[in-house]
Amino acid sequence: MEKVAEWDREFRIWHYTVSYSQLLLRSINVEGSETRIDVLFSNVSMMNLPSSLERLRIDRLEPSDPQARAHEGAHQNREMSVYLLGGGEFYIYATHCGWHEDLGGPRTPSKFGPLRGLD
Repeated sequence: MEKVAEWDREFRIWHYTVSYSQLLLRSINVEGSETRIDVLFSNVSMMNLPSSLERLRIDRLEPSDPQARAHEGAHQNREMSVYLLGGGEFYIYATHCGWHEDLGGPRTPSKFGPLRGLD
């Protein structure tokens, strides 16, 4: 398992588009921080996660990892990765995961945009 990123702040599902299979998680400016963080998952084929997370740690599961047996379907497509969140309690099957931190607010366009349906 490879640690991708970790933040000790709340994230919410901000946007999901079926047509492009993109999932955007966002943490807006919180007390003690003026920044906003956007995390984008691309080509999402399956996900299991709550609408918000108190903190976010993203791990990428390697096909050879013993935990991968529970996610065998994702590894049938060699480009697909399993991203574990919440210590493995939640997961996202996607081809890419990227993030960007900036001084934007909740209505400022994402660096990953334009995303359909977002201002």
